[in-house]
Amino acid sequence: MKKNLPLAVFLAALAAVHAAAPRASAQQRTAAGSPSAPQVALLDLAYIFGNHVKFKQLTDALRRDVEAAEAELKNNKAALQKMVDQLDSYNRGTPEYRQLEEDITKRQAEIQVQVNVQKRDFFEQEAKMYYTVYQEIMEQVRYYSDKHGILLVMRFNGDPLDENDPQGIQKELNKAVLYHNKMIDITPYILDAVNPPRGNASARPAPVPTTTRRPQGVLPPR
Repeated sequence: MKKNLPLAVFLAALAAVHAAAPRASAQQRTAAGSPSAPQVALLDLAYIFGNHVKFKQLTDALRRDVEAAEAELKNNKAALQKMVDQLDSYNRGTPEYRQLEEDITKRQAEIQVQVNVQKRDFFEQEAKMYYTVYQEIMEQVRYYSDKHGILLVMRFNGDPLDENDPQGIQKELNKAVLYHNKMIDITPYILDAVNPPRGNASARPAPVPTTTRRPQGVLPPR
């Protein structure tokens, strides 16, 4: 019996090591912030854009440019119409009539080219504006996710459902996120990160919400 004692002690010690190993691994995972805290978060991207101060400023500037272009186009069309009305003062087939008719055709073509160029420029400006703000938002999403150990961020729409809106109901039925706990909604944190500090009133005008929803994410800091 005494000869078998070292072997029994060894086996008991080995069993203790194997029993303790899973517990130590679980403790390590918990310390790393994995299973004990949410690894998935949700972001209402439409709400972010709708309340993004810089995006609103860029949108207002673009709208003013569009309105100015529309006013210029209206004046050009009015001047063109005067040229068309002036044709009635000339006899058809006379050199004056043909010259004015040629000028009208040329002016119509110039206006159409102007419209096409402006449309293209405005579309490009709008796309660049969305891209710039989107990259800024995603930078904050990556920073927040890395900081809090979030592995996946999914887009969702947190707007309240209107039972009188057939299209809204259809979207509700087709949405990917059917239920979420409010603690995984990181929308308010990202919105605060992309907007200027609240204390700087001159740099941060009060955002005008585009929805009646107010994000209520309560994901605790780790």
